[in-house]
Amino acid sequence: MKQKPEPCSRCGFHYNCLCDAVPQLNSQVRIELLMHETEAQRSTNTGQLLENALPHCRRHLWQRKAPPAALLTLLADPAAEPYLVFPGEDASELEDIIARPRSKPQAKPVHFIIVDATWQQARKMLRQSPWLQDVPTVKLPEGLVTGYTLRRNQPDGSLCTCEVGIALLEAMGEKSNADAISAYFGKFLETFEADRQHQTVNKA
Repeated sequence: MKQKPEPCSRCGFHYNCLCDAVPQLNSQVRIELLMHETEAQRSTNTGQLLENALPHCRRHLWQRKAPPAALLTLLADPAAEPYLVFPGEDASELEDIIARPRSKPQAKPVHFIIVDATWQQARKMLRQSPWLQDVPTVKLPEGLVTGYTLRRNQPDGSLCTCEVGIALLEAMGEKSNADAISAYFGKFLETFEADRQHQTVNKA
């Protein structure tokens, strides 16, 4: 059995580097990733793809007893308009949020908070984060179909973190950026599978 090479320090793959596929985009969409502490260690995490490509995408590590300070600062900022992207009875339609006039100088920048975790973890995170209870929620349009196949036991029709970001970019009128990240996401899935197959062959 051949010894497995060290992973790339940036993309984490052992045999097929993904770094050259990262698009450098000029996007105005602001995304705040509320990442479960175990997600940062998972090779299947797709929030990192948004971080790599978008200039206004930040990671906030969620821990039950230590809320992320930078996100708390944002939520308390009267000059910002944060929305938690999560379905629910009280969630606003995304198109209604986007339709509001934002061309005026006093318009507040919208920050979309995406919970970067499994659905099981995400529900628990929201229950255990009282500081999120007053943040208005927004839901994505119905009928979106996922292409993410790296995890099991997730609800039918649910999107991965990167796909949520793509949907937000499209809705905000940044279709070319959405297409670029969609291609990057597709390359990530291909590279993941190629890396896994390579490791399987080397173990044989």
